[in-house]
Amino acid sequence: MLRRILASMFLAACVGGRILAQQEAARIGVFDSQAVWQQTEEGKKFQSQLASFRDSKIAEVNTKEAELTKLKDKLRDQEVSLSDDKRNQMMKDIDQKSIDLKRLNDDATRELKAQLGDSQDQFQKELVDVVTALGKEKKYLLILERSIVVYNDAVVDVTGEVIAKFNQMYKGSPQATPAAKTKETKPVEPKKPAQDPAKKP
Repeated sequence: MLRRILASMFLAACVGGRILAQQEAARIGVFDSQAVWQQTEEGKKFQSQLASFRDSKIAEVNTKEAELTKLKDKLRDQEVSLSDDKRNQMMKDIDQKSIDLKRLNDDATRELKAQLGDSQDQFQKELVDVVTALGKEKKYLLILERSIVVYNDAVVDVTGEVIAKFNQMYKGSPQATPAAKTKETKPVEPKKPAQDPAKKP
């Protein structure tokens, strides 16, 4: 009888300890900022803007490349019949277009990095606000980003809650759109949204 009572007490203590541990664990959260960047309306908005900006720059570069290729083909086809002056002028034009193409490509790369950095910086600020609001609302003791955690049980994963709270606070609002960059914009290294916004994450 005594052994049965002790066994029951031990079982009750284990169950009670597990419930208490789960309650404490529920007050600590871990989230995946990359998933937040990819799945929230705000993150998708930034990604769409970046894709449009990238595509526009690619189109500009492709146009310049086509012009250069056309001029090279023309020189190759007509070289025998061209005068020295005409040939030299076409070669100068090709050299200049090659320089212009390299400059355009360098500018586009720099501008895209700057745009990505701005988007992810903005997203990072919003993410901090969201996580802070979620922590206060749900009375979490601690919320960590998954990249700095070695291991966590699924019970403490709050990525879904962060995404839901983010969509509640920021519905892809246009006011968060970063300003378009000009050729004078200084290069900014992209960051992961946390990261590249985003580069934030």
